[in-house]
Amino acid sequence: MRTLFTLTLLFISFSIFAATGGPDNYGYTWKDSDEPDGPDYNWIDITQYFNATEVKLLGDDNSRGPFAMNFDFHFYWYEVNQFWVGSNGYIMFEDGQIASPFPLLPNVLLPNNVLGACMNDLTFLGSNNPAECWYWISSGLDTLIVSWINVPFFDTNGNGYSGSNTFQIILSAVDNSITYQYKAVDPFSPYSGSSSVGMENYSGLDGLHWPNGNSFQTPNDLFAIKFYFPDPPSQIVVTDAAMVYNDNPGTGAIFIPTNGDPFDLTALVRNYSTHTVDPFNVQCKVFSPTGQLIIDNGAYVDTLLSTQSQLLTFPTTLSASTAGSYRFITNTQLSGDQATANNDMQMEIVAVDTTETDIWLGYDNGVTSNYTSINWIGGQGGIGCYFIPPFYPCAITQLHYFLSSSGAFAGRVFDDDGVSGLPYTLLDSVYMGSPLSGVWNTITLTDPVIIEDGGFYVSWDMKSTSVSLACLLTLPLSNRCFEIFDNIWGIFRFRETEDPMIAVSIEKYSIPTGIQQDQDASSSLHVFPNPASDVVSLLYTLDERNESSSIRITDLQGRMVKQYDLGTKAGTHQVSFDVSALPVGCYFATLISGDARTTQKLVVGK
Repeated sequence: MRTLFTLTLLFISFSIFAATGGPDNYGYTWKDSDEPDGPDYNWIDITQYFNATEVKLLGDDNSRGPFAMNFDFHFYWYEVNQFWVGSNGYIMFEDGQIASPFPLLPNVLLPNNVLGACMNDLTFLGSNNPAECWYWISSGLDTLIVSWINVPFFDTNGNGYSGSNTFQIILSAVDNSITYQYKAVDPFSPYSGSSSVGMENYSGLDGLHWPNGNSFQTPNDLFAIKFYFPDPPSQIVVTDAAMVYNDNPGTGAIFIPTNGDPFDLTALVRNYSTHTVDPFNVQCKVFSPTGQLIIDNGAYVDTLLSTQSQLLTFPTTLSASTAGSYRFITNTQLSGDQATANNDMQMEIVAVDTTETDIWLGYDNGVTSNYTSINWIGGQGGIGCYFIPPFYPCAITQLHYFLSSSGAFAGRVFDDDGVSGLPYTLLDSVYMGSPLSGVWNTITLTDPVIIEDGGFYVSWDMKSTSVSLACLLTLPLSNRCFEIFDNIWGIFRFRETEDPMIAVSIEKYSIPTGIQQDQDASSSLHVFPNPASDVVSLLYTLDERNESSSIRITDLQGRMVKQYDLGTKAGTHQVSFDVSALPVGCYFATLISGDARTTQKLVVGK
């Protein structure tokens, strides 16, 4: 689905293309089925296999995952073992989503680690849409196939779609090859033209595009393209250290109280080099809401093997005495680093004065200028933001929206009790018919929504074609925003550069006298990402009962594999747990605080 304010010109070349391509820097090459010794087209109908899995909840411009491959696939010089499926005809080995305008691969713009078989403006939404997506893993644990079946393009006609596309991606660990097969595909979408076809590595600095040249072209029906792993294996030497996240997977903004407990500054760094690297420094800087540098130090990374990660805790904690948005910036300082685009990570930490009666939770830092606009063709889409309050329980009393153009819209509040922490339970919904542009519009909830643990989502849903939501272009960015189509939530396509101007007001909430709380209501525990194969974050909240607390990780037989002693410090905190050495399977994470216990299931994949 396209935004109204974006115009993309696609240049299509109809010349005769070569049936081979490459090598890229690492040595990958490709051949298609027009080449005499290229791959034969041989469609594999995975829907007939009893162990095939349908990918649910794909919509318009979103992705689902991670899904465990249950085997290691050698991709460039590293292994991948989980994947995300994109509604727009691609898979990724990291989280994200790709939407129009679609890039030519390889491309350094995030997300990276992409296999794009038919990247175009596809949709699974609309009345009687026949689209399906399935994946299958062979019993020998050496093949993954992902198939998009009868998936149309987004359109503005009555059904919301047109055309049909059936294609698949095949990963074979036998020879480390990647094959795209096209059973039947339409050459053009109404809004994005021809498809983007290619592959790229984790940085977007290396990869291959089909066909040769800088052009978009949709493959023919009954067609195959195969990407060949270099033989003999490449001897290329790459030196690269990357910041994976600050504080939490996804580097999502958090809210902390002013003059509260000191906040630990943590970050995950990974060695993406083809070789072991010696210890190096990771710099940590924190800027105040007024732009003043208040923390400037670093932490040394241990000797890291190729693709190994390490979680760092920096020596200085953040004590936020002033309300507003703080910028937490990390930077790898590995000598000879060849991929500098992934060296930096920036996070927003919002400090709020919890002594006030009405507490504003927003990612705007008080800025009401330097913004752009967002709306959707047909006036049927939406935008959402995720909030984790700085204390519990709290009451959501008001929703706030800054509009760049006026028109009817609705505001909704959701619990984060869906799959992978996505929105599911609708907590409130309010219609606003005559909002104003260029100012904050406030919806006061008749009955405040009570949040006792975790987070919540707030959406802005278009109810007219004229309304537009303002999106800030000012750093730092929250990484907590989503786009919504037909109640399907996907990562906001402009998350790297914009923040939708949605905020809420909360206040402290006291359980009324005579109402008995559940034993576990005083504490909460959230595990993410889940499933996981590397590092998981354990986000927990403790009340002020001053009782010793801990988190225990146990297997299905009840055997303890890890314990964290948390002390008695009240509030919301986080610890990180490296699960890479654990066997694949299910585990339990239990938060113990006095007599209260809160347990969450943790799934470890590879």
